[in-house]
Amino acid sequence: MSKIAHICTSAISHKILADKMSVLRQAGHEVHLISSPEGYDEQAMKNSGLKLKFVQMNRKIRPVEDVRSILRMRRLIKREGYDIVHTHTAKAGIIGRAAAWLARTPVIMHTSHGLPFYEGQSKTAYTVYRTLEKIGTYFCDALASQNREDMAKLQSLNAGKIVYYEGNGVDLDKLDKAAGRISREELETLKATYGVPQNKTVLLMGARMEPVKDHHFLLDALALLKSQGITDFVCLLAGKGPLEKQILERIAELSLQKEVLLIGHRSDLYAFLKMADIVVLTSEKEGIPRFLMEAMAFSKPVVASDVLGTRELVRHEDTGLLVPYKNTGALAKAFRTLIENKAYGTLLGQGGRRRIEQEFTEQIVVRRLETMYQELRTGTREKGRIGRWLGHTVLRTADLAIALPLVLLLLPVYAVVGLLVRMKLGSPVLFKQKRPGRFGQPFHVYKYRTMTDKRDSSGNLLPDEVRLTAFGKLLRKLSLDEIPQLLNVIKGDMSLVGPRPLLMEYLELYTDEQKRRHWVRPGITGWAQVNGRNAISWEDKFKLDVWYVDNRSFRLYVKILLLTAVKVVRREGVSQEGQATTTKYTGSAASGIGSPS
Repeated sequence: MSKIAHICTSAISHKILADKMSVLRQAGHEVHLISSPEGYDEQAMKNSGLKLKFVQMNRKIRPVEDVRSILRMRRLIKREGYDIVHTHTAKAGIIGRAAAWLARTPVIMHTSHGLPFYEGQSKTAYTVYRTLEKIGTYFCDALASQNREDMAKLQSLNAGKIVYYEGNGVDLDKLDKAAGRISREELETLKATYGVPQNKTVLLMGARMEPVKDHHFLLDALALLKSQGITDFVCLLAGKGPLEKQILERIAELSLQKEVLLIGHRSDLYAFLKMADIVVLTSEKEGIPRFLMEAMAFSKPVVASDVLGTRELVRHEDTGLLVPYKNTGALAKAFRTLIENKAYGTLLGQGGRRRIEQEFTEQIVVRRLETMYQELRTGTREKGRIGRWLGHTVLRTADLAIALPLVLLLLPVYAVVGLLVRMKLGSPVLFKQKRPGRFGQPFHVYKYRTMTDKRDSSGNLLPDEVRLTAFGKLLRKLSLDEIPQLLNVIKGDMSLVGPRPLLMEYLELYTDEQKRRHWVRPGITGWAQVNGRNAISWEDKFKLDVWYVDNRSFRLYVKILLLTAVKVVRREGVSQEGQATTTKYTGSAASGIGSPS
């Protein structure tokens, strides 16, 4: 098993990582949690079983202090000899990755819990934070995102880095035990302590009091609700932060002193979650919000802003109610709906619990982490960072060395085939379509047309077997339809050898294992093409594609090119039995999404 260090900027973040780290430790790994001591809660962490290390880090950008932190972190990482360093949060992501890289840690990865740059920031802040995040990508082997929406933005920082979906989750067993220990008497005492009337609906929001959480949005909606005559509620705000004074002032301005109570920072909110009738989060953006996951695990209905991260977790009218960000009227209406219809809230809460059980547990996340670690350790152990870079460079050089002279040599062929396509199929001569490249980044692939554009009375394209002409079949048998892709190779969108670029719509249908076929540039030919091409099943193709990704070498590259020449001469595997080309992919039976048809 591995010795793993997880690094976050301050000990305030221990809560969002501790459960996951504990499950990882239970899986047999030695797990250390490194942070600055700021916000350390000894009572909350005493039973975690994690080894805690502290290195001073400033949350703000302080170049001199930051360099000192990097050097201190490097000494710690070097001394401990970690197999894997995994960083979290923006500042620790820079310091931890740089230190681990200097310490020559075998595997380094970083998880984004919500990108620090986002629309709505000042141009200066956006540029600074994005630049720092971009620099950080050069000091790690892979990136991970807690939500799927941020994955494309992470990929745009460095097109050459693997971006994983990590997700987020809660330890259901721990939460269920905690909920079971909270008695009715304890809840009554808690209500009495905070002056919460027995007959009022309890709303709860747990969030750091900072701009991105937007407590003012919540307060304005509560004021509107009160103006509409709805006063049988009380809203508890858990948390502290730089805007606490402003929030108190805003509560007074809106005359909400009786309706809104601040309960301060809590190491856990379990008793308050059990007491709450409705759980609220009005953030401008999120990663995957842990507070809402815990609330849904407690079967509580959620009302939240429809923003990045949150909408991936909360399903509107299934697990809660989502409202447009900054739409005060919609937020007040959502509150009113649940205050007046308790049964509906119960149904939403039950839906939330099911969603957590199915997709958002720490056990599910840890299984993903172990897969990531294993894949990255295998790659770095076998080739190392320099070896992988040299491998990419050698194959790219080979692509250009072959493709450039080949294009010149084939100019007469391009001219003749293009003329014949124009005469027999009309314009355009080239077929251009968006396809996924390395790491799923879209590009336009070029091929000679082999089909007509015949459509039915409704304007829909006719089936392939109707539109594929005898001339088109000949081009495919000779693989002449593929030769324009040499231009894609020269541009760097493709390689001569690699998994074939399929349709963009297939990206959502792959299993996590099948998605690995996109870790390399797509190819004109590939291991699947010389082992059956269109005559084998989709699952077999994908297994062959992933095998190539794991075993890629210059020797294999040459072997596939030679075997391709043989296949072209023999005209093997051009189509699937009973099909003009091959069936459309509709999902893998293993993924639970669908099946080939």
